[in-house]
Amino acid sequence: MRKILLFALLATLGVSCVQDSVEEQRSNIVADNKIYASIGDLEADTRVELNSSKQTVWTEGDQITVFHSKDVEVWGFDGKTGDRSGSFSYLGSYNYQNSNIDYKNKYYALYLADLIIAYYNDGTPAFSTTVPSVQYYKEQSYGLNTNAMLGVSNDGKTYKFKNLMSYIRLSLTGDKVVKSITLSGNSTTPSAIAGSMYVNIDGSVLWNTSQDNHTDTIILDCGDGVQLSSMPTDFYFTLPPVELSGGISVVVTFDDGTIFPKSTTNSIILERNTIQPMRTFDTSGDVEWQNVVIQHSGEWVSFPWLYGSSAITGYVYWGDGYMSALNSAEKYVYYDGELEHTITIESQSALQFSMESCAGVSEIDFSNF
Repeated sequence: MRKILLFALLATLGVSCVQDSVEEQRSNIVADNKIYASIGDLEADTRVELNSSKQTVWTEGDQITVFHSKDVEVWGFDGKTGDRSGSFSYLGSYNYQNSNIDYKNKYYALYLADLIIAYYNDGTPAFSTTVPSVQYYKEQSYGLNTNAMLGVSNDGKTYKFKNLMSYIRLSLTGDKVVKSITLSGNSTTPSAIAGSMYVNIDGSVLWNTSQDNHTDTIILDCGDGVQLSSMPTDFYFTLPPVELSGGISVVVTFDDGTIFPKSTTNSIILERNTIQPMRTFDTSGDVEWQNVVIQHSGEWVSFPWLYGSSAITGYVYWGDGYMSALNSAEKYVYYDGELEHTITIESQSALQFSMESCAGVSEIDFSNF
């Protein structure tokens, strides 16, 4: 088994975004002090389509990070939002001790780089990037600063990028305004879907779920709100290529303070560069809920579990005001500094309720269950 070693550079740079990738483009245009990059993917069976033209586009202000045996360089996009390809200008470089890294006589460019390099004991590099736990709604696309891509070049002048991420498309109908959507994986063991990941030089992903900064939820922030209608509105989440063995849970929060929770139970395998569409959910229906109220003291409580035909269609109001989907984490830690909390749990039709530990729990009220 190869060991993996880490070292970090001392600075980070902000980046903008790309939309999703699709068709391949090539060019031999190279100017002095410029590099040329296009976005594409050679795998025709995994084409990702987000806009009507089925194309990936660069965003004005985008930056890429280039890794080679000399140093780490940052290059800025010269074009405008909507360009499919174009030139990048040199912005600066970072020096580091990299004598042990073998780049296999190639140049690698990472989009959305953490400026952290990992490398195996044979000197082969891996690069670090992050799947954001908070993402921002963008119409007919995933949000800015969420998609990661890897580009490879033989001469350091012309790069072809390919997508590293997977995508879930959620479609909603109704008459309310969506403020945010929380997505989590359903499993007896929490499914980490956001946090740091490492990218091998072949574009494969090392998803180390034991890392401390991983989370099992992604929040899609819809800003001022997205108005729903009778026609489906699409919402995109960017995730690593993982398997969500128990399906997903989503909690839609509206601008009037009400919520709409929904869950699936079938396993979902998220493949690189592929959109996983979910069926359309109608948020306008009225739902009757069953309630459990827990009085609790202490800094944390184990996560409640509800079992039944629709048990995972529900949510938890934690004592500090945080809300999360049912059955999506092992425990929750309070950050408000208070010693006593009241937890409200609601489920559509659970048959059984359980808690891993009752330490600090003074009362469980099942009167409305």
